[in-house]
Amino acid sequence: MRRPLARLVLGLLVAAATLLPVPTAGAATERYPVPASGEWEVDGRGWGHGIGMSQWGAKGAAEAGLTDTQILDFYYPGTVMSRLGSFGGTMANPTIGVGLLSLGLVGTTEATLWTPAGQGSVRVEVVGGPGVTLGAGRLSITRSGDGFVVVHGPTGARHTLTGAAVRVSTGDGIVVARNATATTGTWYRGSVRLAARTDLASRFDVVNDVPLEEYLRGVVPREMPALWSAHAVRAQAVAARSYMLAESRRTENYDTCDTTACQVYGGRASVATDGRVVSTWEHPAADDAIEATAGQVRTYDGRVATTQFSSTNGGWSVRGGAPYLVARADPYTGTAAGDTRTSWSTALSATTVARYCPSGESLSALLVTGRDGNGALGGRITGLSVECSGGVYTVPSSAWSLGMLSRWWRPQDPPHTFYLANTFSTSADVVFENGYGEDVALVGDWDGDGVDTVTLRRGAVYQVRNSNSAGPADTTFVYGRADDEVLVGDWDGDGVDTLAVRRGSEYHVKNSVSAGPADTTFVYGRAADEVYAGDWDGDGTDTLTVRRDGVFHVKNTLSSGPADVVVRYGRPEDVVLTGDWDGDGDDSPAVRRSSTYYLKNAFAPGDADVVVTYGRADDTVLVGDWDGDGDDTLGVKRKP
Repeated sequence: MRRPLARLVLGLLVAAATLLPVPTAGAATERYPVPASGEWEVDGRGWGHGIGMSQWGAKGAAEAGLTDTQILDFYYPGTVMSRLGSFGGTMANPTIGVGLLSLGLVGTTEATLWTPAGQGSVRVEVVGGPGVTLGAGRLSITRSGDGFVVVHGPTGARHTLTGAAVRVSTGDGIVVARNATATTGTWYRGSVRLAARTDLASRFDVVNDVPLEEYLRGVVPREMPALWSAHAVRAQAVAARSYMLAESRRTENYDTCDTTACQVYGGRASVATDGRVVSTWEHPAADDAIEATAGQVRTYDGRVATTQFSSTNGGWSVRGGAPYLVARADPYTGTAAGDTRTSWSTALSATTVARYCPSGESLSALLVTGRDGNGALGGRITGLSVECSGGVYTVPSSAWSLGMLSRWWRPQDPPHTFYLANTFSTSADVVFENGYGEDVALVGDWDGDGVDTVTLRRGAVYQVRNSNSAGPADTTFVYGRADDEVLVGDWDGDGVDTLAVRRGSEYHVKNSVSAGPADTTFVYGRAADEVYAGDWDGDGTDTLTVRRDGVFHVKNTLSSGPADVVVRYGRPEDVVLTGDWDGDGDDSPAVRRSSTYYLKNAFAPGDADVVVTYGRADDTVLVGDWDGDGDDTLGVKRKP
């Protein structure tokens, strides 16, 4: 089956916001009037603050073959790997105090604890002083005067211990409940310390004192899925270990907490009062990662680095408060299989935005008054206001996400319009709307039916549609990196077009419309060459051509080595297209000058065989066989 051609992406589309003068907000303001539907469709990037390591990026990097050390080198440039106990008087495995904020037991008046299954007794003692050993069962502890009152549930016995802090321990951790009526609790390794507050009379903090390496067993699988690529999980273990130590001593009573305000820590398991394990928070794969990196931390200038991390930076990291927390493009974020958070879409209700108008005023428009300029969509928001019936009001920086996954978002533009012609004429035969913003259009026969259709690319996510019409994708998958140059062709001659990504002069060819590693990788040409795909010899398989200074170097196999044909056509400044213009099975070049196209039916010098005018000079041009008749013709994508 003859396969068409060349599908060259002719440049990224810059998202166009609705720009209207708003004198009070500045000339660069993006103004988005309240839509008739009552909500904006929003395109967004990232999840979280975006500083330091991107967890989805670490997964993508590991899938690309990077080790945990290489991942950490990338996300914390300038830091080095060190081992605890070998510098600055550090201990190899220090005990740390974790304030149980998630259970509401920081600044509490009562704590309920019980012994885990298999433990016949529990020890309660003043820290650094005397104590009592009690039988297994439930304990209720309150503060009284300058001490603590311990009620042993099974016997009803009361014990008063004088001191500012008491410790509760068994031979295998202790269970802490949220309140006195709870039927389940969290089983923590180490011991639990109840420490009086100097700022709150009669109140105390409940703190889990646990060795660092055991603490990590309750952190790593809560911060990153333990079954992700092993090197990604190891990178997470080192980052979590380093971050905890760099941020320790948050209060007088504990070093860190157990929520996203510090690091998420789940302890060992959730258990019932009868000893049954309801949920296990640790995971063997995470344990393996912790053991493989035992004691490893990242340091900078001889001190443990503050290794911040978030779910995904959306493809561009945010500058933090240290030299190694840099803002830069991230080639790994957006490449991992299953990533749905690096690039996302959602609806933003006008009701949500209207809350920032004063009482009694109505919302007219949302105003984005600043962006950092890094990455897609103009970058993260650095200024946000609302235009209300009584004036313009600033939205505080803490609310710039407006409840979405990050502050990197933008209301979608109206959809792009596609005009496809089945003949070399000035009018379109097929017109439809699809895509928006920075979507890049790729053309191919994705299902082998002989008809080329338009697929939309958003970073490294491809939304394949098998008909030239509006509507959702038939197939969605991730391949390569967000900054790859992409080519489309039938690389194995099976009648189905697939993708290849170019990185410099290296090509990674995929023979199926799916995620996963490349099927073929080879080097051809130079990194500065323009590159095109097509079936140059009519054998049913697409290969590459590179162009230098108006000269085409045609290769008839997907391999390294010299060109099979070298020919000059057009001018060096021409925009080049390739396609099978006459249906003979061979692809050949065309050059575009404004909205005029000069088509050549063979790779040979000389005059054009067909000259045609189509569309507008600022259209993005597409080439494909839109009706399956064997001839490639023109189409354009037009911005709204």
